[in-house]
Amino acid sequence: ANPAPQHRPDQAAFSESLEHLVAQTKAVGDRLRCLVLRVLREESYGVLELCQILDTSQPALSHHLKVLHGAGFLARRREGNRIFYRRASDIGELARALLAGIDDIELPTDLNRRVEQVHDERRRRCETFFIEHASEFRVNQARISESSVYAAGMLELIDRDDLHPGSALEIGPGEGELLSALAARFQHVVGIDSASNMLERASESTAELTNVRLLNRDFTDLPADQRFDLIVAAMVVHHLASPQGFFRQAARQLVPGGMLVVAELCSHDHEWAREACGDQWLGFEPQELNAWAENSGLILADSQFHAQQNGFQIQIQSYRNSSTPQHD
Repeated sequence: ANPAPQHRPDQAAFSESLEHLVAQTKAVGDRLRCLVLRVLREESYGVLELCQILDTSQPALSHHLKVLHGAGFLARRREGNRIFYRRASDIGELARALLAGIDDIELPTDLNRRVEQVHDERRRRCETFFIEHASEFRVNQARISESSVYAAGMLELIDRDDLHPGSALEIGPGEGELLSALAARFQHVVGIDSASNMLERASESTAELTNVRLLNRDFTDLPADQRFDLIVAAMVVHHLASPQGFFRQAARQLVPGGMLVVAELCSHDHEWAREACGDQWLGFEPQELNAWAENSGLILADSQFHAQQNGFQIQIQSYRNSSTPQHD
């Protein structure tokens, strides 16, 4: 009998796999490139921001980013005339193992401080915008979408879920329309905004609602023991310095089984929105929001998508705290 034929790998496929393996191991065989990957563990940064964080020149950093991108570790996203880098999500087992080792490294204090400086600069730009442009913000926002459209979708997702009607929090309540609707559904409702002039607009529409309280403070400053059955953020995350930080804070502030509902722009290329509405980010892919939520212990519950004027699309995502609910 003839012996069974032995399987021989295709030479081209073998060479391609080997070259990819060599490229990945060489990519992480450099101290600065390892630091880049560690800094990008949960956040997305522009080239100049990474230069500030890593205290290095742009030409040197651009070379290292090119190597990491070519090895499949990084994804690039253009927002207007700026390019932001983040970790790629579609990576193989070897890359995941290498990143796991990098993630075990604690960043030094000075580098962590520079990361926070970048986030502070993002926050200051946003706060300055709303201080200077609060009066025309609603008009500019209406060029993207009327709040009634996504507010109705958010309330639909809230109403179809069996939420405990105890307490609800809205981040960035705008004119207060959603606060009023939540006040009819929950015993206690809080609206929070770091811009006092924006809160003044919400206070006019909620002045007669005895179960609504407004707080002039940053969401990240809420005490750990203040927990909510529902947290809503309508068109807020694209203004924030750290989207991942937002989801982590939301998870901490939710009771077990509580719900986070987010209305956000899908990714777009309308650079004018950054200038007119103070946007930090030009929208997000749904999988970006879902990944940040999952990293924070939140589970996707439901989704809606709404086409808007001028080529925009709005996504509404609801997430459950993965802990077991404990109702009174």
